[in-house]
Amino acid sequence: MQIILSTPPFTSPEQADQAFKATLTNAIETGIISALIIQRAGLSESDYKKLIKELTPLAQTRECAVLLDNSPDLVRMMGVDGVHISAGQGKFVEATNALKPDFIVGAGNIRSRHEAMLRGETGADYVGFGDIQIAPGTEDLELAQWWHTLFEIPCALFSPETAPDKINTQISEFIGVGQNIWDAKSGATRALLDIKKSADQYAEIEQ
Repeated sequence: MQIILSTPPFTSPEQADQAFKATLTNAIETGIISALIIQRAGLSESDYKKLIKELTPLAQTRECAVLLDNSPDLVRMMGVDGVHISAGQGKFVEATNALKPDFIVGAGNIRSRHEAMLRGETGADYVGFGDIQIAPGTEDLELAQWWHTLFEIPCALFSPETAPDKINTQISEFIGVGQNIWDAKSGATRALLDIKKSADQYAEIEQ
């Protein structure tokens, strides 16, 4: 089990202040975050670039990949590792044509088996179910279980609103988290370690 962490939906790059950067750094230093998605939300391109520039070194210097939110055109320019595409198949094809094989292109917000297979055939580095802002529904969980069971391309299940101790760590290689981590009463680092503990306990049972 590996974690994909999304930043909060900042409305300005200044919201990523020193306190947030310290929290993010401590979270990444747990060593269990494989990728950081820098969420764009409603930011203008110039503000999004500022946010990327501020946060990217904190992740990359700690061996954590940085993915942009549906902004494949900025990947090379900003020196990040890839992109998370939650738009349709057309946008995903455009991103893979522009960035593969040099960069990561992950797929998210997939709503059907057909969509999942299309993303896989197009070259997704992970096939993701659920969204980076809302809790997964029953259908998302069922799709993740189906993909995880049958296919080699890693499965990602995004659970950004689920309480950390309630996240299903059994049906995907990647767990996507976000606001649930930033809002955790125990703190972001403790919440992440709790998820890892749950995953490790399940792995022990499976063995």
